[in-house]
Amino acid sequence: MTRRARVELLVLVLAAATLAGAGCGRNDATTILTPTGIRPAPATWPGSMTGKVFYDPVNTPDLSVPPFPPTRVELYLGADLVATDSLDGSSRTYLFDNLAPGSYSIVVRSLVFYANSRGGLPVREGPLDAGNITLTLNPLALSNNVYVTGSMPGLGADQLIYGTGICDANQLGIWTYPNSLWPAVDIPAGTYRFKFVTDESSTDTNLIGWGGNPSDTLDVPFSDRPAVRGAGPSTDIVARFPASGTYAFTFDERRQRFSIALLPPGPAARSRRLP
Repeated sequence: MTRRARVELLVLVLAAATLAGAGCGRNDATTILTPTGIRPAPATWPGSMTGKVFYDPVNTPDLSVPPFPPTRVELYLGADLVATDSLDGSSRTYLFDNLAPGSYSIVVRSLVFYANSRGGLPVREGPLDAGNITLTLNPLALSNNVYVTGSMPGLGADQLIYGTGICDANQLGIWTYPNSLWPAVDIPAGTYRFKFVTDESSTDTNLIGWGGNPSDTLDVPFSDRPAVRGAGPSTDIVARFPASGTYAFTFDERRQRFSIALLPPGPAARSRRLP
């Protein structure tokens, strides 16, 4: 073999060795070419958030005890609504769990209150106490007038024009009957359908206002039953009055609850008996 041939052979051997070494490097688990794949999100996150809602302690101090007004708490991550907590009135504490780390905000809403919000709530790996948030009563959201109207004699829809069943509002958002304008109607024993009517265009077959579940006949007396807004028989209240007499009706529009009780006989009842 000539000298030139030996040199060319040496060059080929060295080149092959270099290529072999590079191939081993690409297969090393520590190189940047190691595939990582897509990591799945965890089934649960360790973050959570809790806080309390307060209802206008200045104007509605009685709302410091249950039942509280029904309330919706909305949780946002950026502009995205990620969860809601609906408080039914038994509690004013909201709770969100299984939260991914991030900066959250909340919006709190209740029917006759101004909505309130809070942002910049940092959720990390653990619980966050978001503190208290207060709602202020919005008087413009309350009904203008409320009437006890239904199938009870003397309290039908034909009486709306006279205001016979109109309720007093001696406290914002709390409506009571008998009223201070008319003598109370004496209600005979029996079962009746009615609503706390808020729309004077109501008819006997289409009462518009605050009612309940007509499939649930309520035995008087009772207190703090949940009210729902609606029109027509599908949302009428059905109540069984055990004895003839003058009854006190109370509708709390803030709590969305109503009560009925028998008044004791006497001048305070201001009753009038129908012929």
